[in-house]
Amino acid sequence: LSLDDLKRFRQLGSKTPGHPESFVTDGIEVCTGPLGQGISNAVGLAIAERNMATTYNEPDMAVFDHHTYVICGDGCLQEGVSSEASSLAGHLGLGKVIVLYDDNLITIDGSTDLSFTEDVNKRYESYGWHVQTVGDVANGLNDLRAAVEAAKAVTDKPSIIKIRTAIGYGSPAKEGKSAAHGAPIGADELAITKKAYGLDPDKSFQIDADVQEVYTVRTKAVEAKKAEWDALFAKYKAAHPAKAAEIERRFNREVGAETLDKLPTFVAGKDKDLATRKYSELCLNALAGDLPELMGGSADLTPSNLTALKCSGDFQKATPGGRYLRFGVREHGMAAICNGLYAYGCYRPFCATFLNFAGYALGSIRLSALSRFGVLYIMTHDSIGLGEDGPTHQPTEMLESMRSMPNINVFRPADGNETSAAYRAALSNPNTPAVICCSRSTVKSLEKSTVEKALKGAYVVAGDENGVAPDLVIIGTGSEVGACVEAAAKLTAAGVNTRVVSMPCQELFLAQDTTYQKSILPGNVPTLSVEASTVQGWHRFSHAQIALTQFGLSGPGGAVFKHFGFGVDNIEAKGKALVEFYNAAGSVPDLSCRPIFNNIQDDGIGHH
Repeated sequence: LSLDDLKRFRQLGSKTPGHPESFVTDGIEVCTGPLGQGISNAVGLAIAERNMATTYNEPDMAVFDHHTYVICGDGCLQEGVSSEASSLAGHLGLGKVIVLYDDNLITIDGSTDLSFTEDVNKRYESYGWHVQTVGDVANGLNDLRAAVEAAKAVTDKPSIIKIRTAIGYGSPAKEGKSAAHGAPIGADELAITKKAYGLDPDKSFQIDADVQEVYTVRTKAVEAKKAEWDALFAKYKAAHPAKAAEIERRFNREVGAETLDKLPTFVAGKDKDLATRKYSELCLNALAGDLPELMGGSADLTPSNLTALKCSGDFQKATPGGRYLRFGVREHGMAAICNGLYAYGCYRPFCATFLNFAGYALGSIRLSALSRFGVLYIMTHDSIGLGEDGPTHQPTEMLESMRSMPNINVFRPADGNETSAAYRAALSNPNTPAVICCSRSTVKSLEKSTVEKALKGAYVVAGDENGVAPDLVIIGTGSEVGACVEAAAKLTAAGVNTRVVSMPCQELFLAQDTTYQKSILPGNVPTLSVEASTVQGWHRFSHAQIALTQFGLSGPGGAVFKHFGFGVDNIEAKGKALVEFYNAAGSVPDLSCRPIFNNIQDDGIGHH
């Protein structure tokens, strides 16, 4: 960054935004604006270092060997996500994590006495961390340097160093006060503070020669260290070419076509029908043997999510070469740790829970999308069809919640081929996270489904026989598609020619050209969408919807589906009623006949 970049702090299009953005500024690893995320990401970074060191280091060539440092504040340690991640870090004994905790006794509201009086050191001791306190850094850094060296010497525990500081140090009116947290201190107070530091109060962006020299010396030292590592890796590459090639492939985020071709395909009527979570298990394990970058786990739901890796054991303190992470019941921490794994540069992490509990993780999922981190989120038990666990576990709004995020692909596959397509698309798009939503119950394979068709996001799975134009289009996703196909057969037999469209991924469909979109959804044919989720989002695709307008109910999955109208008979009845409605109206509104505006202004900023 240049001095001019610093002068453009918080200006539109600058390299110095209000909070760190990994996709804007070189050298920023992760987006740490939301408190607690950075320390949680660091756990993922440290897991990555340890796993890579175990996998690739040779006795005389430690190509992966570094600490992960964190600077955090009181707010970071108040956020629950940091507690989840720190607890797991202690369990895993991540001895190369060193946290510098800025204990300045101030939050935005005022003194920490208002809301945060716990003993942080005791909490972290209970997590299994090495804990130290440094009482003063204003009058010298020797104590802090000694504490960091002591932390490095403890290799079986992560370390936290509680450092007492004064916010707004040097400002007579603002030091130690919440007013110094985020607002400018004002021209008069700034001048007084500059004088206290021995600076010229009339100069802005002033850098004295001795300060510049510190940074110049440090830059040269780091560049020399980088050159030393480059030489080490060249030596490593000559001695271990296969390992080096795999490291380079991973950091380039390359996935070969021959690996993706190992994803299974299925034939309706020949292969056994399964729940899509079981198809997901087959897909994940078809890839994992070839892709060591696939590392992840479940939030204590492995037997339900079916995410265990058959090619690898657990990553634990004693087995750091394992690739399966036991996250425990820590959904938010799990997702934040996966963001850290991705940020390391050579992982495609995955994590899993029930779809409804993605709500616990949404803060970190949003940062995956914002940061362009291609994390794989495997979310099972994806609808009211999970049944007896009831509305506390049945997702209703979660699909639309994630579909409404920019830069995220949400898949709800209807059978095995669509599940394979979801994995292929996810692994082919390293800068876009994917949410693969899977059913608990068995689904029927679709006769016309193929991976290639599903990769377009939506395609015709029934109807259109003999080139007859449809009188009705039914769109379904996931487990509801099978019922849509059955209802369509009955409607067609009754004289209502019905096309069924499976839409496993809205985002992929909307990325297709207009010609393809209109070939699947004409827009001027009565169209009914059927999804066991909230109605929001479906109005752009359909004239009428069978969807949820309330939370679910506890009961057998089939009975719950039928109660809310997702049975074959109700789909048939509502399809017939929709056609009759527009026959009486005399015309069908064309859903595709509307402008789509690009509202980004041509002001030289471009797309973020």
